[in-house]
Amino acid sequence: MAHFGKLTIHDHADGWGPPADLPPAKFRDMPYAPFSKSDRLGRAADWSAAARYGAPPPGIDGADDEAGAFTTVDTRTIKPSGFGRGRGAFRGGPRGRGVDGRPGDRDAGRRDFNRGGGRGGARGGRGGRGGYGRWDDRRNATREASVEVDPSWKMVEELPFSALSKLSHDGVGAPETLLTAGSLEFYDRTYDRVTTKTDKPLARFENRPFHYTTTTDDPIIRRLAGTTNGTVFATGPILSLLMMAPRGVASWDVVVQRVGDQLFFDKRDGSLMDVLTVNETAHDPPRDEKSLLPGEEVINSAQALALESTLVNQNFSQTVLTRGKRHTFPEDNPFMGDDVTEEAASVAYRYRKWTLAEGITLVARCDVDGAAQPLATGGRASAQSERAEGEPLALVIKALNEAPEEPTARSGPTADWRSKLDNQRGAVLATELKNNSVKLARWTAGALLAGADQMKLGFVARAHPRDATAHVILGTQVYKPREFAGQIGLSEGNMWGIFKQFVELCFKHVAPGTKGLLMKDPNKPVVRLYLVPDGFESEDSEDEEEAADANGEGEDGDDGDGEDE
Repeated sequence: MAHFGKLTIHDHADGWGPPADLPPAKFRDMPYAPFSKSDRLGRAADWSAAARYGAPPPGIDGADDEAGAFTTVDTRTIKPSGFGRGRGAFRGGPRGRGVDGRPGDRDAGRRDFNRGGGRGGARGGRGGRGGYGRWDDRRNATREASVEVDPSWKMVEELPFSALSKLSHDGVGAPETLLTAGSLEFYDRTYDRVTTKTDKPLARFENRPFHYTTTTDDPIIRRLAGTTNGTVFATGPILSLLMMAPRGVASWDVVVQRVGDQLFFDKRDGSLMDVLTVNETAHDPPRDEKSLLPGEEVINSAQALALESTLVNQNFSQTVLTRGKRHTFPEDNPFMGDDVTEEAASVAYRYRKWTLAEGITLVARCDVDGAAQPLATGGRASAQSERAEGEPLALVIKALNEAPEEPTARSGPTADWRSKLDNQRGAVLATELKNNSVKLARWTAGALLAGADQMKLGFVARAHPRDATAHVILGTQVYKPREFAGQIGLSEGNMWGIFKQFVELCFKHVAPGTKGLLMKDPNKPVVRLYLVPDGFESEDSEDEEEAADANGEGEDGDDGDGEDE
């Protein structure tokens, strides 16, 4: 008969489970991870990892479920993207320092944009920006530099965006307006009442040239350089580009020329600085022309949208103004010759002077787009206004154009301005602040530098989604520049701190009679200062002309083959 020994019971009077002295001695000091059902999980499970890095174990994917069942886990194999070989989007541009864009000649502008004026243009090749179907693709995207860095150039300084964002300089004195040139038309206030149901067509101005002349080609700046105590000279667009550098993504470059004790910040010949980007800071920016997916239209590529946005801004700044009556200034437009029969665009150039620090005096040309009569103020200027009593309000007029986007699995259907602008304008503007942060910040900085009283911001959309030549105005919004700067987190102290840092570095490294180049790295959040030879711009132009001629011969040959067929 079997014999059962005496049982030993280990009683735990203070709680559930066995007592602490129950395990063998060799296990008593071994570390372990206690677990309780009330504990919070330390990490989330990544159910999509198997789909990206390998097949899941059998029975997990739900493939054996009945036909009516479904799963929320994407188990499809991710195919490798075939894109990413397109050359950079923003290379080169219209030749010459002054770009006289005519909105009517859309094809000519497109040819200049695609051909490029700097080294490389928009030619094909390796690198460039690929298709952004997933966040992983966007993270690994490679953008093209605005200008090809020659191995002989010497890099003397590198400024990370993290350092620039922390700079601040509050010792800038009040600006002094040295002179104002040009003439302004008055704003038509009926556009303040435009809605999506009462939209107005955007007019096109065939015979109004728009000048984007660089600093050293400006005859008034040349004159002021010899008659004032200015030590630094620039234009409003160049200043706003440098001041808003930490917000940008696309590559850019600015030429720095030192003449004696004076610094001149210039555009490079063929620079695309004045071409407005579209959705530059968006999660899924527009694709390069050479990286379009099958079925995507060329008019929605990065190059086409940038050109469209530039022309929309030019046209909008003139459409919302009344014809006939102009407010003129003592000096005429310095870029309209005596033999020009075309009508000058409504623009005034304010040449202003700031004292940044001891020995640093800035003289800059700033732009104003229109004028407006004050409302119910008796012609008296407010305490914060820089205009003289009796003068009209100075307006900076800009337009945001609706960029067509394809709905994706991540974002879902895109918002239509026609259905949301009237009732959810704040949400539309918030989206634009996310997707076009640097563009809006540059506009605001330009308005602050020009001493504008108001910013008129328009919302423009295509009349038809597949027609990039006809647009309608869906609404307008007015802001005071300083108030809008506060809304978007733009600090004037940081603006001047960044620019003062650039000026001090250029005075330190760029010797008299030489040139430097400030360039934003296309793929890293840094700005580098290079010392470049005096004739580097002419070398770029020669290379670009050779490339353009080669491309032209190739296109002619293709056309001939097509005709033979």
